[in-house]
Amino acid sequence: MTNLIPRPGLSDIGYYMVGISKLPGFDRVIKLSSNESALGMSPAAEAAAGAALKDAHLYPEVDMERLEKAIEARFGLQSKRIAFGPGSDELLTRLVMSYAGPGDEVIHSEHAYMQFPIYAKRAGARPVAARDDDFCHSVDNILAAVTARTRVVIIANPDNPSGTHLSGQEVRRLRRGLPQKVLLIIDAAYDEYADAPGYESAAALVEEHENVVMTRTFSKVFGMAGLRLGWCYGPPDLIDLMVRIGPSFPLNVVANAAGLAAVADRTHTEAVLNQCRRARESFAAALKDMGLKVYPSQTNFLLVCFPQQGRKTAEAADAFLNARGIIARRFALADFADKLRFTIGRDEDMEKTAACLQEFLCS
Repeated sequence: MTNLIPRPGLSDIGYYMVGISKLPGFDRVIKLSSNESALGMSPAAEAAAGAALKDAHLYPEVDMERLEKAIEARFGLQSKRIAFGPGSDELLTRLVMSYAGPGDEVIHSEHAYMQFPIYAKRAGARPVAARDDDFCHSVDNILAAVTARTRVVIIANPDNPSGTHLSGQEVRRLRRGLPQKVLLIIDAAYDEYADAPGYESAAALVEEHENVVMTRTFSKVFGMAGLRLGWCYGPPDLIDLMVRIGPSFPLNVVANAAGLAAVADRTHTEAVLNQCRRARESFAAALKDMGLKVYPSQTNFLLVCFPQQGRKTAEAADAFLNARGIIARRFALADFADKLRFTIGRDEDMEKTAACLQEFLCS
């Protein structure tokens, strides 16, 4: 038995459940479990990544200013407010650990991204789950949970795993209700997908206030999940801290080259968004016609609710789909027992999935 004792709270952290990608007996599956881009990386990004491999034996002497400027031009941001990391997950960890510690509290919604309470525990802080409103953030409940110990409030907008969102007006109301000493972190991994009336990117809020930071990723619309490239946008002092305490090499040469090409290829990005929105709406309509509850989504996935009783449960649907080579996402949490999440894949994959669900419900 080891005499080494980890810091209090770390032993309580469970394993994060990633989406499965293989099924016994299938050489090819329809994987709808991990919110990956159905159209993959831009061909230009793939070519740039391949060319960059010739320097992969060297430590990366990456000129991050080029990618900062590319993001600045693409999204209308200020490059001095950008910091990079190997995925937004690492940046979120870095942010929470920088602004919360033992004795502090980190507030998140009860059904939000399942890494949020883990970030708090890694920092030695106490995660506080605010009740949501049918899997949508409740600004009132988040603000009611704030105490003198609160140091960080973290939300995903649009949210994962629900796909729901808060309007810009509601996010601004949330910030107004927080003490200035509390950092509001907005995980905007799905920002590009959101086009609902009233939705606002958090960038303007970041520029207006010193206690707001936004994280972004190249994993979703840019299709670079395997390359691990994320960035955050925040107040200059916060960004300076993130750079100073970050990894020695926050960008690898392949991710940097692919990122530059991906940001420049607007045609591919528009194709990804158009295909996703079209397939998402068609799939949602088909499921609603089957009598299933589909949560409104501003992302590249749908959360779907199945009957809790009888033979047509989410568990039974999942097994039925798996037997036909289709992988949805099940969450091992009681409140998700009646739900499956479906990443929006290619048109033909969504059509097959809808047909299989129709067969399941009618059998």
